[in-house]
Amino acid sequence: MKLNHFLNLLGLVILLFSFLAASVLYHFVYLPGIESQIRSQQEKELLAVQRGIKFAQKSLETLCYDYAVWDEMVKFVYSKEPAFIASNLSVNSFEAADIDGAYLFDTQGKLLWQHFVNPDFSSQRLQKDNTTWIGQVLPDENIITKQLPSTRNGIINLDGTVVYFSNAVVLPTSAMGEIVGSLLMVREIDNGLVDQIRQLSLVNFNIEGLDPEKSYSGLTNFNSMPHIGSLASKHEWLINDVFGVPTLKISVVHDEKISPSILTPQSILLFITLIIASACSVIPVSVMILRPIRSASLVLDRMAERGVLYKMRTTWHIDEIVRLTSSFNLMVDKLERHQNYLESLSYKDPLTGIANRRSLEVFAQRAFTQWKEGKGVIGFLMIDIDLFKEYNDTLGHQAGDKAILSIAQTLLLECRRRGELVTRYGGEEFCVVIQGDNFAQMELLSKRMLEKVRELNIYHPKSCFDGRVTVSIGGVFYERFHPSFSDVSWEGMIAQADEQLYKAKLSGRNKLMLEYKRVEPLKLVE
Repeated sequence: MKLNHFLNLLGLVILLFSFLAASVLYHFVYLPGIESQIRSQQEKELLAVQRGIKFAQKSLETLCYDYAVWDEMVKFVYSKEPAFIASNLSVNSFEAADIDGAYLFDTQGKLLWQHFVNPDFSSQRLQKDNTTWIGQVLPDENIITKQLPSTRNGIINLDGTVVYFSNAVVLPTSAMGEIVGSLLMVREIDNGLVDQIRQLSLVNFNIEGLDPEKSYSGLTNFNSMPHIGSLASKHEWLINDVFGVPTLKISVVHDEKISPSILTPQSILLFITLIIASACSVIPVSVMILRPIRSASLVLDRMAERGVLYKMRTTWHIDEIVRLTSSFNLMVDKLERHQNYLESLSYKDPLTGIANRRSLEVFAQRAFTQWKEGKGVIGFLMIDIDLFKEYNDTLGHQAGDKAILSIAQTLLLECRRRGELVTRYGGEEFCVVIQGDNFAQMELLSKRMLEKVRELNIYHPKSCFDGRVTVSIGGVFYERFHPSFSDVSWEGMIAQADEQLYKAKLSGRNKLMLEYKRVEPLKLVE
């Protein structure tokens, strides 16, 4: 056999062996792993859509409950005064909240009042016999007898228009007393709502209405935990209404390919590189191909293990790998911006814009850890708006929200130094974390906040202090850590500050009560 023939035969054998090896690796190693990753990604996309839908529904549920559990709404059920509608149930309020229809019923399911954006949501489009709604949409006799707050949420079909609804019983603000009716709010499941959920979930999906008279076999309910049996570019589920009737079909379109093809530029480049490496050496392969792949794999593994986004190195010898890693880094930048935006929303109070309870937990834990390590001092202030319930009951919830917003901004202006964080603790309560100050500075800050809130001159018809809104403050301050403080937690410190707030309330409100925790130095006996 001539040498050139041998070389040609050897080259053919190497080519066939490389192709066979590449095919085996692709079908039995690479492809199963990729399909597992794609399946996991598709399930995550489905879960993101579910959470996005629940998040979009939550605002309607909260608004309906706030309007229903209200003393003024109870009075309106009996009086039906037009003045109440003009001041509290205006069209602008519902349009701002994207509410398409609102309906007030008595305990027997009789319609007392309605608001709708267009004729599709008028009372003529409601169920002709509201008694069929009792138990699923409207409260039944058992719920009314208990005299306790209750809600019903879900999807219903209003004569061809599919809406998400929330229904809450009408009873006093204290959430105790006689139930006089129920309030129903609806929002149409239209393209606008779908676009909002798409922006929240970052997933491409569509929602399509169904004919309730037809049967839809082979599709499962979307409310269950998402599970991908077989990979597909699109998956479909059914969404039933509260009566168990298939009402909507949701189609999730995935971005990932179903099965990556072996004939890609990367696989061809890898195949050629295997031939060159078999004939020459593995060094060029290691330097130019394996190192970038190994580096990318390490980055992806680290991302999967830690749940944190990392960028890839872009200084490689091959232009395609440079472009690939650069594109990957651009995608990481985009995902980080989305992630930071969503995290910023989760750390802010939606009404006041200041830090929320979650921010308090993170900041307080960090300050407490530093304090236990001997780095400075720590203090907590609990601030409560005096007679706020009376303020709400007298002037309404919208005035109460404005008062909370004004006070929150005032407190924020006073807590501008490093180591100070003002947060909304809940309702009309605020919590301030102070790190690195001394007791005198903390007392001075508290007095300033009392004074600045009074200077807002917010009118309060029930206040005993010149008809102005005031606050009461309770606080606790700990000197540098001492072993005698080992059993103290930051949650316990807040509880101590809350006790001081209670004392300030008992002493007449518009007061300041601070507790100074320190260890007295030992003295020598002469």
